[in-house]
Amino acid sequence: MSAKLTIIFFILICFEIGLLLVILPWLPHPAWSENYLLYLAADKLHWPWLASIMTSGFFRGAVSGLGLLNIMLGAWEIRQFKKTVRTLQIERRSKGADSDALDAATVSDHRPAGASQSE
Repeated sequence: MSAKLTIIFFILICFEIGLLLVILPWLPHPAWSENYLLYLAADKLHWPWLASIMTSGFFRGAVSGLGLLNIMLGAWEIRQFKKTVRTLQIERRSKGADSDALDAATVSDHRPAGASQSE
């Protein structure tokens, strides 16, 4: 059940980030070009070209393209849902078997019975 929830949350995050990256660069308010922190960083770094690149339409398109890739990743995960869940469950079982083997290989505690475990 936890593997299914993990994949479902991953899919939701992909869609949420994707939609935000597609929509936010093109919203009129707050304007993408009115970013005080961007201009401050460009001024402090002495890179005036940074602000002009970040506010260009090409950069906005690139950010929207990353958003579309996130949405496509979410759609791909929906199509591969059962396979991904099965893979996660198999990995979890194999890691559980590895930790059991490590527990069996640990050195036993030879302290006297009166000694506390937190030492």
